[in-house]
Amino acid sequence: MKRHLITVFGLLSLMMIFSLPATYGQESTSTPKEASSAEEEWSRLSAEQKATLRERYRALKELTPEQQKEIRDRLKQFREMNRQERERILENYRGYKKLTPQQQKRLEGNYRRFMKMPPVRQQELRNIYRRFERMSPEQRTRLLENLRKWEELTPEERTRLRGR
Repeated sequence: MKRHLITVFGLLSLMMIFSLPATYGQESTSTPKEASSAEEEWSRLSAEQKATLRERYRALKELTPEQQKEIRDRLKQFREMNRQERERILENYRGYKKLTPQQQKRLEGNYRRFMKMPPVRQQELRNIYRRFERMSPEQRTRLLENLRKWEELTPEERTRLRGR
């Protein structure tokens, strides 16, 4: 789910590309008014933003048709979400981008492991996370501190504590 959401937002910048086909000399199926609006929008972009869009457009064109379709489908799904859902996803994406590369890799690895789990285990973990979200800040802090202590224990110490 996280990887899916991350990909969606990594590709959100492509949204503008789809709305500005005339800018790249392609035929457009938009009306003259829409084309004019797209050109105005393009002209308001900074040189850096234009360069970024051109780079992302080139990257999009290097993808297979199947990959391009997947991006379009995800973009369509995002556009169909209500405002709250989109804001939540964007906030998650902003948080992801603030992570260090090592933290991002760790998160992505956790996501891959999660996706390999049986659906029943995935649901159990979702339920645990929901309970965690409902905890007060003090309860969360205490739980995370206990988890940190648990991770510092040796396997023998963990076994001994489980046996209590």
